[in-house]
Amino acid sequence: MSETIYRVLSKGIEVVAPLLIRLLVPGSPEERRERLGKSAPLPGQDSEGGWIWIHAASAGEMGGAAPVVREIQQRRPGRPIVLTAMTRAGRARAGRIAHIDARFAPLDLPGALHRFFSAYRPGLLILMETEIWPNLLYEAEVHNCPAAVLNGRISRRGASRMRFARPLYRSGFGRLALCGVQKEIDRERFLSFGARPETLFVHGNTKVDAVPPGKGELPLKKNSGDRWVVFGSVRPQEEEAVGQAIRTLLDTRTDTRIALVPRHPKRAGTISIGPERSWHKWSSRRDPQNARAIEVDTIGDLIAFYRIADVAFVGGSLSHHGGHNPLEPAQFGVPVLFGPHLDNCREHADLLLDAGGAAVVTSGDDLARQIKDLLDSDSAREKRGKRAAQAVRSARGATRRAVDRLEASGLLGPGPGLKAGGGSSQ
Repeated sequence: MSETIYRVLSKGIEVVAPLLIRLLVPGSPEERRERLGKSAPLPGQDSEGGWIWIHAASAGEMGGAAPVVREIQQRRPGRPIVLTAMTRAGRARAGRIAHIDARFAPLDLPGALHRFFSAYRPGLLILMETEIWPNLLYEAEVHNCPAAVLNGRISRRGASRMRFARPLYRSGFGRLALCGVQKEIDRERFLSFGARPETLFVHGNTKVDAVPPGKGELPLKKNSGDRWVVFGSVRPQEEEAVGQAIRTLLDTRTDTRIALVPRHPKRAGTISIGPERSWHKWSSRRDPQNARAIEVDTIGDLIAFYRIADVAFVGGSLSHHGGHNPLEPAQFGVPVLFGPHLDNCREHADLLLDAGGAAVVTSGDDLARQIKDLLDSDSAREKRGKRAAQAVRSARGATRRAVDRLEASGLLGPGPGLKAGGGSSQ
C-alpha cells in the first residue's frame, strides 16, 4: 500500500470516526475527545522550543519512555512534555509520571492529528520502539516538527508482518530525523525498511534504566549457612506449581528458607506448605527468628527480599500474565529463574539469558529441581549471579546515550540559560 492510498482511506474513515469511537469507547467522553485529537495543553506551560511530544503505545513501551522523560526533564527543566499512549494501561502508566501532560494518542487520521499538532505545536516528536504511523509522520513534517525514534526495535516476527506494507513504512522511516535502536540487528532491520543510515545509532534498552536500584536496609539478618529462595510476584494461576516447589525444598533441604511474595497481598495464605509447618506473616512485624517460610503479605518489600536471596523466581511467568521484571533480583547478583510466558519483559529476560544469568522453568517439578541444583553448587550459583549482575550493569546508561544523541543533533533545542543562537541569556 502506498502512502497516497493510505491517506485517502484515512480521510474516508475519518468521516465516520466519531461514530465508531462512540461505539467502541462508551461512557468515556474524555477518552473519545483525546483519541480524536481534541486536546488542549495545560495552561501556562510554554518555553522556547515548544512542547516535546513523546508517544509510547502501551504500558510496556511506557516503561522505556519513563526514563527518557526524567532525563529530558533534568536537562531541560521547565520544557513542557506531553506523553501519549494507545492503550488504557499505557495511559494509566503515563499518568503516574510526574510533571507531564498525559493523554490518549490521537488516531492516525489527518484531522485528529492536525488538531493535536495545532493545540500543542510540538517542537520535537519522540516515538518509542516502532510507533511508525504514516499520517503521524506526514503531519509532523507538515508542522515542521522533527521526529525521532528511541528504543527502536523490530522483531523477526514484526519484520515479517511489516514487509507486506514496505512502501508505506519506507515513507515513514525516511522522514525520521534520528533513529535510536536497541541492538545491531534492529539497526539492520530499520535500514531495510527505509531509515537513512546517517540517522541510525545503537543505544541499548532504556527500560533497563527504569529498574529501581535496591537501597535501604536488609529486611532481616541473614544467618551464615542460610540459603534464601525468594518467590516474587507470584500470580494465582501459578500458586500450585510454586507451592509444589516450596514443599519439595522444605522437605529436602534443612538450610533453605523461603520468602513468598504474592503479586497481590490478599492472596496470602492460599499456598499450603504442609500440616506440620506454617507461614510466618511478614505483616506481623514480629522477629521471624528461624522461621523457615515467610509470607510477605505487605506492599513494597519485594526489592528488599531480593537483596537477601540466593536464588529468585520471578512470577507471572508460569501463567499467562507476561512475567514481571527479572532485572530487579539480577542487579543484586542473584541467579534468576522464570517461566516461559514473558511477553511483558522479553527484552529483560533475553538480556539475562544471553548473559547466562537466568534460566527458564516449565513446571513445579522443574522449578524445584533447578533451585536445588543451584543451592547444591556454590560455585555455579555465584557464577550465574555474577553474570546476572554484570548484564544489568552493562545495560544501564541507554537513556543517557539516547538523550546525548538527541542533544548533540540539536533536536532538544538550546540548553538552560541559552538562546537559540547559543549565547548566554541576559
